[in-house]
Amino acid sequence: MYYLKCLPNEAWWGGAVAQGMEMPLTNRSDYELNGTINRTDNQYNALFVSSCGRYIYVENGCILRFDAGGQITISEVKGRVDVSEGHGTLKGAYRAASAKHLARGKAVPEEMILQPQYSTWVEMLRDVSAEKLCRYADSIIESGMGPGILIVDDGWMRDYGDWRCDERKIPDPKGLSDRFHALGFKLVLWVCPFVNAGVPDFDALAKSGALVRERTGKIAMRRWWNGESAVLDMSSPAAVSWLRGQLDRLRELGADGFKFDAGDASYYDSDDVTYGGVKPNEQSKLWAEFAAEYEYSELRACVGLGGYPVMQRLADKNSCWNGKKGILSLIPNMLQAGLSGYPYCCPDMVGGGQEADFGEGKQHDDELMVRSCQCAALMSGMQFSYAIWNRSSENVRTIVRDCVCLRGKYKEYLRTLLAEAASRNDPLMRHMEYEFPAQGLSEISDQFMLGDKLLVAPVLYKGMRERSVVLPSGCSWKYVPDGKVYEGGQTVRVGAPLEVLPYFERI
Repeated sequence: MYYLKCLPNEAWWGGAVAQGMEMPLTNRSDYELNGTINRTDNQYNALFVSSCGRYIYVENGCILRFDAGGQITISEVKGRVDVSEGHGTLKGAYRAASAKHLARGKAVPEEMILQPQYSTWVEMLRDVSAEKLCRYADSIIESGMGPGILIVDDGWMRDYGDWRCDERKIPDPKGLSDRFHALGFKLVLWVCPFVNAGVPDFDALAKSGALVRERTGKIAMRRWWNGESAVLDMSSPAAVSWLRGQLDRLRELGADGFKFDAGDASYYDSDDVTYGGVKPNEQSKLWAEFAAEYEYSELRACVGLGGYPVMQRLADKNSCWNGKKGILSLIPNMLQAGLSGYPYCCPDMVGGGQEADFGEGKQHDDELMVRSCQCAALMSGMQFSYAIWNRSSENVRTIVRDCVCLRGKYKEYLRTLLAEAASRNDPLMRHMEYEFPAQGLSEISDQFMLGDKLLVAPVLYKGMRERSVVLPSGCSWKYVPDGKVYEGGQTVRVGAPLEVLPYFERI
C-alpha cells in the first residue's frame, strides 16, 4: 500500500482512457479506478501525471483511490511502483515518466496520421462484399476526399478463427487489394482473438495449447458481442505462431495491416489456465504487443504498451450530442489517451460507430456529423465510416471535404509532431495545462492544443453558432477563420457558423 497527499492546487490525469470525462482528479475528488483487471472498454496504463510535476507509474496495474480531502492510495499493485516528484509541470512529469517507462524511437506510419482512415463498419456492418467495397472506395475518390487507410471491418472472413476471405463475398482478394492500392489506399483487415468451435483449426489449436482453458482444464468459451467463442492464449507460442501464419498469408494477398479488435482483459479470468501462467491484463498486453509487430495496426483495447507505434482508437461512440459516449467525450478521452502514454490515438468514427445507432430506418443528424468531423479534423487521427460525402446535402459534403483539406494544410506540421512523438512521446493532441502551466487551465476539457501551435475549440452542442474560447497568456492568437488577432490572457467569443471550426494559430 502506498500513500500520497494531493496538493491544494494539484490536478492529475491518467489510467483509463475511457474515463477522460472524470479528469482531472484533485483534492476534492472521490474516485477509484481498479486496474488490476482492466474492465473498461478502452486502453489502460497505470501512468498518472500531475500538474505539479509528479507522476505515479505501476507496472501491470493497481487500484488507485482519491478520497475527498486529498488522500491518494495505491493498492493491489501488480508490479514495480515508481512515484516521482520534482519535475515542475505536467509536461515535465509526463516527459520524465516517458523517458523511464514508455517505449520510444518510432512513430506510426505517417499515412495513419496525415490521411483519413475509412472503416467499412457503419456502411456494411458484417454484410461485406467485393461489390460494396469497390463502391465505397470509388465514392471516396469521386467525392474528392482523397485516399487513406481503408479498413475492411468484420464480415470479410469465413469465420472467427478462420482468417481466409469468404470467397462468396470476395472471390478475388488479391485482385481487390491491387485495385485499392492502385487508388492510393492502404488496406487494413479486421481481426480478433476469438476462435469459433466449428472452424477447421479448432481441434489442432486446442491440442497444441493455443487456447485458454478454465481451471478445470476445459477449453474456455467466452461470451462476447458476436456470440460465444474460445479465445487465443497469447502467452502460448503455438497461438502466436498460428496467428502469425494466418496474417502472413493475408499479407501475401495484399493486406497492409490489421485492426486488432477485442483483446480486452475482461474476456479472461484470473484463474484461467494458460501456457505462461499469465493474468488477464497480461493477456491484453500480449495481444497488443503482437499487434505492434505490424506497421499498420490499430487497437481499441490495450493494457500497457505506452509509447508503442500503434494507432489506438477510442471505444465505439454513440451518434449523439450528450452522454459519456457521445461527442462530448471525444476531447476529454483523447486528452486522457495522450497523458496515459498513448500519443497516437483516433477519436473513433466521425458521427459515432455504435451498431445500434445505424441501420435501416435510422435518421442521422447532419449537424452532428459536421461537428464530429470538425472535432476530428485537427486531432491526432481522423476516421470516417458513415459515407457523409455522398449521403448528405451538398453543403454538408463541402464542409466535410473542407475538413479533410484543412488537415492536409497542416501536413508538414503533423510530420514535425510525429517526429517529436517518436523521440520523446509528446502527445500530438495536448491538454491546455500541458502547454501553458500555472494559468488555471487544468479544468478546461472542451478545447485542446495540436502540438504547441494550434489551439482548437470545436463546437460540441447542437444549434450553437458561436462559442467562448480561453486564450492562454504570454502570446498572441490569430483566429484563423477570419484572421483577427487577439492578445492572450482572456476569454473571447468567436463566431462558429456550421461551416466553421473555431481554431487559432499561436503568433
